[in-house]
Amino acid sequence: METDKIFNMDCLEGMKMIPDNSIDLIVTSPPYNNFRNRRTQAGREEYWKRTNIVYDCFSDKMTDEDYAEWQIKCINEMVRILKPTGTIAYNHKDRIFNFEVLSPLTWILKTNAKYRQRITWDRCGMQAYNPVRFYRCEEDIYILGKGEDFKWNKSAAKYLSVWRIPPTVNKDFPCSFPEEIPKRCIEAFTDEGDIVLDPFTGSGTTTYVSHVMNRHYIGFEISEKYYEMAVRRIKAEQAQLTLF
Repeated sequence: METDKIFNMDCLEGMKMIPDNSIDLIVTSPPYNNFRNRRTQAGREEYWKRTNIVYDCFSDKMTDEDYAEWQIKCINEMVRILKPTGTIAYNHKDRIFNFEVLSPLTWILKTNAKYRQRITWDRCGMQAYNPVRFYRCEEDIYILGKGEDFKWNKSAAKYLSVWRIPPTVNKDFPCSFPEEIPKRCIEAFTDEGDIVLDPFTGSGTTTYVSHVMNRHYIGFEISEKYYEMAVRRIKAEQAQLTLF
């Protein structure tokens, strides 16, 4: 498959086009399937609009069982195309409903991936107001692998296992990565010229940072609106380099 390109297509269909053992690093964050919050906050419509994610063309309204099955398929496909020395950095968070937590580990441990580590992303502030529990300010980045041996640039150990990084505010995209997250992952698990994939490209932070750090990239994004946003982001950087 052609690198240094973002494709406007479903991630599972896109990954099927990639040969086995081809990708050095995958940095991604899928939709969280948080639709049930709408019911628990039914009387706070304006609050929902301000604090919850509404995607362009993805309803994010699966049952827990269907969502887990979908994520298992996605992660297994990531493992297939990952090099034996490669790494997956999978950003997700616990989902809470009726005072019960559902962890992403529920489906991660059912995949073919090797679970190597969990990074805590401290977002430097609470994500949503809820007076029935300690305010949550964190998400997780699950570090997954394929083989016993993996590429690791040991200087990245300085970042420790808790990353205090403020979220990015992007009025055009509801859940944009801060650039520092893919930057640290790329620095830790790749060398220049390696291939980085984001199956859920969104506004294109992973692909953009990969490009800036001299890595090849591949992105898949099902929304035409977000796909165009991600492509423009890289073209703008290329134009700036040409100008100066």
